[in-house]
Amino acid sequence: MSDSMRAARARRHRALGFMGWALAGGLSAGASALAGSDYQPLTPTMADKMITLTGRDLTVEQVVDVARYGAKVQLSPEAKERQADNHGLLLEAAAEGVAVYWFNRGAGDQRETVMFSGDPMAPDNRAYLEKTQLREFQRGAVAGYGPEVREEEIVRAMMVVRANAMTHNAPSPQLSQMLIDLLNRRIAPVVQSRGTLGEGDLAQLSNVAATMVGAGEAYYQGTRMAAADALAKAGLKPIKPFAADTNALTSSDAYATGIAALAVNDAERALEWADLIYAMDLNGMNSSITPLSTVVQRERPFKWLNWDAARVLDMIKGSYLFSDDPKRIIQDPESLRASSIRQASAWEEWGALRDAVVLQINSSDHNPAVRTDLKPQDSWELSTPPDDEVLREGRRAQPRQTGLHRIECQLGPLSHGQ
Repeated sequence: MSDSMRAARARRHRALGFMGWALAGGLSAGASALAGSDYQPLTPTMADKMITLTGRDLTVEQVVDVARYGAKVQLSPEAKERQADNHGLLLEAAAEGVAVYWFNRGAGDQRETVMFSGDPMAPDNRAYLEKTQLREFQRGAVAGYGPEVREEEIVRAMMVVRANAMTHNAPSPQLSQMLIDLLNRRIAPVVQSRGTLGEGDLAQLSNVAATMVGAGEAYYQGTRMAAADALAKAGLKPIKPFAADTNALTSSDAYATGIAALAVNDAERALEWADLIYAMDLNGMNSSITPLSTVVQRERPFKWLNWDAARVLDMIKGSYLFSDDPKRIIQDPESLRASSIRQASAWEEWGALRDAVVLQINSSDHNPAVRTDLKPQDSWELSTPPDDEVLREGRRAQPRQTGLHRIECQLGPLSHGQ
């Protein structure tokens, strides 16, 4: 590219302002300050509330309480034990020579590359892992693309979803605790809104990783500063990531799931208002209530239609609409008499999304999967002869019994070009 072409491109970037710079990856210190000027911190009205994460029963409402109102979190004893068992199994697998994706083997197109051999706790291997993990966490400060996430609640929603689901995976103890601490001390990493790879939000969770080691920038109780300063103000020390911590934290779609949880909550409020407005319209228009009646509803026994009709009917119970009025027309225009059908359809789609989100936030989307509660008798394929002691590409499984019954397998989101 010629000098004149470079100069022309630079002028175009300047003309686009902050957004152009952010997307081009040329965010200056001045633009960084501008990015934080419209940041939306939460109002911590539930800071005294404690929610226990079990990995199995987190609700959308609890995600909202943590994300939007500052509720605190803790892990249940069972969730802590499951994480610890999984972490121990991860180390044991590598020590026994089992190939583990994104640990003693590389990730993506490097999945057949041997990263280290033998016991990860051996001095040379431990030093290698500590060095490489720290480097990867630090690199998280420049992961992703702008614009930055402006809402603290979105970052917190991502973190609480990850903290809950990560109990099914194999994080080191310090990684798990730091994620809890960031939430409870109200440290929100600066997170880029773009950069998701495939089905995994690696970039956004890498931004969180950077804060954990004091790299990059973060918000401490709504004020932007260096991540190292945020940790210090909160009384926290940077962690020393180990083993497969980069994988344990980032191999997830918690960013998208957190946003979905907030959307499910807000959609429910919107639909509640829509039903209330419908009830007010019926009253204001001296409408016929027959489309909502039991007689009509039993003719069309659709679950959500019947539910919404009964809901609106209950709202207008006691209204003058239930008395005789010779001026009332026999049938309202379609915009009123079919409202319950349209709104029931919206409620039905909302219910499907809610169920999917609740399932997602209480299960693992991690790659690879680690389970300590399975044994060969649990399913026929777990007892089949192995090819090379590890499931590759989701095709083959090797059940093993060395202390803990286990199966190492590579499942979850195909987020690294497998």
